[in-house]
Amino acid sequence: MTPDELRSAQKLTMANPERLRLLARLLTHPAGRCTAEDLVLRAAAEDPRPGGPEAGDLPRAVAAARAVAEVEEHLEALVAVGLVAVVGPVPSAAALYRVSSRGIARFGSAALAAPRYPGEPALDVRDHDALLDRLADTLATTFAANAGAGTVDRLVRECYAALHRQVRSAGQVPALTAWLATDRLAAMAEVTHGSPRDVLFVCVHNTGRSQIAAAVTRRLAGDRIRVRTAGTRPVAEPDTMTETVLARRGLDGLIEFPRELTDDIVRTSGVIVTMGCGDACPVFPGRRYLDWPLDDPAGRPIEEVERIVDDITARVRALVAEIDAADEPGTATEVAAEAEAAFATSGALTAEPVAADGTFGAGQQRGWLPRLARRPWTVVTTALGARGQRKAR
Repeated sequence: MTPDELRSAQKLTMANPERLRLLARLLTHPAGRCTAEDLVLRAAAEDPRPGGPEAGDLPRAVAAARAVAEVEEHLEALVAVGLVAVVGPVPSAAALYRVSSRGIARFGSAALAAPRYPGEPALDVRDHDALLDRLADTLATTFAANAGAGTVDRLVRECYAALHRQVRSAGQVPALTAWLATDRLAAMAEVTHGSPRDVLFVCVHNTGRSQIAAAVTRRLAGDRIRVRTAGTRPVAEPDTMTETVLARRGLDGLIEFPRELTDDIVRTSGVIVTMGCGDACPVFPGRRYLDWPLDDPAGRPIEEVERIVDDITARVRALVAEIDAADEPGTATEVAAEAEAAFATSGALTAEPVAADGTFGAGQQRGWLPRLARRPWTVVTTALGARGQRKAR
């Protein structure tokens, strides 16, 4: 499919107004990803009509199952055109979905302007003040237990102002504001700051190394690990060559828009991995800091970018294995075996493209977890050449 054909397919897919609503709910979900069932529950919570969405004469359980099936059908249509991505191993029993960076850029603002429920008026996508008011209202309801409406509104306006200075296309700013404000509010609302299952990847421009690490982690770990990225000097958009290489591995939908490193996302993270940004990252007690000495893929030929992606993938595999083993030391081998079996059948994270019939070539039958990742972390860091772990002072 050519780029023009893909854009046409995306427009046709998004002609259904229900898909705009789904995109908006995904965009403002506190976890950054969710199941079809989660989206059905959010729709019911947003609908002010007594009893929520109409179920007709069907029993409640049957109506709920039908609603989930319909949402799954819509989500799969969005996945097919690259506007939504699946998080975690593919296939899986309960798929997790997140809005891709393309989905945010191309249809995010239109999704915010669409009615959240039948009977609500649509907004003018060019009226950013109205879009921000609706966004602040949605997030104030979502985070009512953690922040007042005034706090939410101030954070939404702060994110909008910061992105307006960074983003080239003004039309994308409301959608990116929704993504950034939601994630920052979720970080503020974290009860267990510093959990080892909250991982932050930091590089300079937040377009290459950190995005690769985040995409690989999201595919490997699914909802077991919350992943964020940031840059000390973020630029306007992701690196094209990095996206190309990740697309060959089916991971391009799991990157995000570059954003600035802020204290709130560092504070909520338990593991902070820096990549070439020196000591620019704030240091909080009780956090684990790792420094991965990696080449910047920006401006490099595709062969070198492939090598960098392979290096980061090996490091991420080891890190994910260690986090899983630390939580459940008795089941670490089982976790590794299950993940390895899943990826042996899916072929994810390999460089070879998927065939037209959806099958994978023989070269793609790689296990998910190398033997190296099952060794103690001290051996892993030595073998991978990760020079030192900065301790929080």
